[in-house]
Amino acid sequence: MSERVHRYQEAMAALDFDAIGALRHPDYQCYYPQSGERFMSHADWVEAHRGYDSHFVNEDVAGSTVKGGDRRAEVTRLASPTFFPTAPIVQISDTGDLVTMEGKATWPDGKVYNWIRIVEYRDHLVWRETEYFAEPFDPPDWRAPFVQIENR
Repeated sequence: MSERVHRYQEAMAALDFDAIGALRHPDYQCYYPQSGERFMSHADWVEAHRGYDSHFVNEDVAGSTVKGGDRRAEVTRLASPTFFPTAPIVQISDTGDLVTMEGKATWPDGKVYNWIRIVEYRDHLVWRETEYFAEPFDPPDWRAPFVQIENR
């Protein structure tokens, strides 16, 4: 795993707002397309997450993937009883200024959601993040002859 991605994931898992902020660009923004929310600064993001008193628990997820280019490496589990989907990262590919992270997180109501975080870097700092959260669903029967079902 690249050092910058590893440091960012460790800071997120530790819920270390100061360390997270040190790794973010001064013009940082985070966007949640499903709800339409856009955090316009690290400070706004911190205040929204500092007040979240029912952090997600990620101990039971199967794994996460980080992608962004051609390099890949096996890494150890990064699990955290926090809001952040930072559970097992099992593969990474990180080139240039774009990294995508995929995984699963357990919401406070017990539902497990798939998530993806798209991270854009500028000046070697996290500049933009876009995060999607989606509840898994059963595939339709009519597609069965054409697909192989993976572990969800």
